[in-house]
Amino acid sequence: MRLPDLADIRIGVIGLGYVGLPLAVCLSRHFPVVGFDIDAKRVEELTGGFDRTHEVTDDEFAAVKELSYSANLEDLRACNFYIVTVPTPVDQAKRPDLSALVAASRSVGEVLGEG
Repeated sequence: MRLPDLADIRIGVIGLGYVGLPLAVCLSRHFPVVGFDIDAKRVEELTGGFDRTHEVTDDEFAAVKELSYSANLEDLRACNFYIVTVPTPVDQAKRPDLSALVAASRSVGEVLGEG
């Protein structure tokens, strides 16, 4: 497998919570990024520059250049790198609930192309 040139990298960050949103903002300083979340209301708020969780400051939002937000899985199709940042809470026995990770991975699998 040959990695794409740096100029051709387009990153999809799946899950825009306390890990995914700051990561997407940081990566967008250097690469085009699609931030994906299944919560359409959250995507709408982020598109408007509002983060209800306050993980990203107003100044950080203002500095964003190449970050788009989407709840449409098809928007991830143009990406060639994917980072999944969804919750994996643990139960009382300290076993992680991987259902969100499995679902997100299946979703990414739907938009992956060859290579």
